[in-house]
Amino acid sequence: MTLRVGLVAETFDRYDGIARFGRQLITLMGTRTDAELVLALPEAAVKNRDLGLPTNVADVISIPNSGQISQAAWVRWRLGGEFAKRGVEIIHASKHVLPVSRLAGVLTVHDLTLLHNARQFRLAKRVLLPRQYIDSIERADGILTHTEAVVSSVASYNVKWGSKSRKVGLPFGGELFAAPAEAVDELVDTKFCLAVGDLSPRKNLNALIGVWPSVFKQTGMLLVVVGSGGWKSEETLRAIDSLISQGSARRVVGASDASLRWMYEHATALLYPSREEGYGLPIVEALAVGTQVIASTDPALVEVANGSALHLDPDDSQGWHDAIIAAARSTKEHHSPVVPNWIPTVAMVAQITVESYRDALSASTSRS
Repeated sequence: MTLRVGLVAETFDRYDGIARFGRQLITLMGTRTDAELVLALPEAAVKNRDLGLPTNVADVISIPNSGQISQAAWVRWRLGGEFAKRGVEIIHASKHVLPVSRLAGVLTVHDLTLLHNARQFRLAKRVLLPRQYIDSIERADGILTHTEAVVSSVASYNVKWGSKSRKVGLPFGGELFAAPAEAVDELVDTKFCLAVGDLSPRKNLNALIGVWPSVFKQTGMLLVVVGSGGWKSEETLRAIDSLISQGSARRVVGASDASLRWMYEHATALLYPSREEGYGLPIVEALAVGTQVIASTDPALVEVANGSALHLDPDDSQGWHDAIIAAARSTKEHHSPVVPNWIPTVAMVAQITVESYRDALSASTSRS
């Protein structure tokens, strides 16, 4: 029986991790012959992009570009009705807000940072969004996650939430490997380590910034930070700018997938000292091209690395310093690519996702 599924991808035209997931979700569901898709995409994407959508997309709803709070409110209160008009049976939201609707609903929970560490977000977001997030999780007939670590986190926060949570995973591959690598001119013939992600406090970039003057003095190796700013990132930005002025760091904003791939391929190591993650995609991408990975002991990062990375306490400054020095001096900067056979294929993730939709529909029927 063909399901008519409404997919919410309000960050479709951005380049952060959740946006990439939203696009990937559309792609993997586009492989199914037992699903018909109705997509909710940002207005700018609908108007200005060659979307290249799968053939099983039946309709596209344009989400008004009216500011972050207004957009979230539209998704929450109006989008459910738009889906219902188009005969959708189940809604799958890829971010924090599940549209209010009598239809069955599934929510992807990337992590719970918004609930137990909201202080790192802007005032409006930390005042308004947690309540909507909690309500969306409560109303969801199914919760999907990328790792068992997040399933455990959800269950620890609320046993009822945990009972309807399921790890679906993320398939290996995607946008990063769709095109040849493209050199970043300023880094050609340069020895560097790579840090990928935004500059918010939970990413813990200060763990690297604090040791980098010594690392640079001993190795001449640059710290290359790839990512946008974030709330409460001013101090981190100033510290990175100080390293840049000293010639020991570079910052790359808005890197294309082709240039990011090149940086992975040419970095001495990927450094990932984050305090909390729901997955850790850069780890899988770096391992896939044979780059060393030094990451924190966050449970999700340990899970996705699957024994192929060095893990350190995020507060162990000396440990990070020594590990980076060792990586710089290693005669094997790059190893054989690690084929992440513990990461599910597109077909596997799509199958589990559809199974989750059917379970959610059953739960919704029972609830009604």
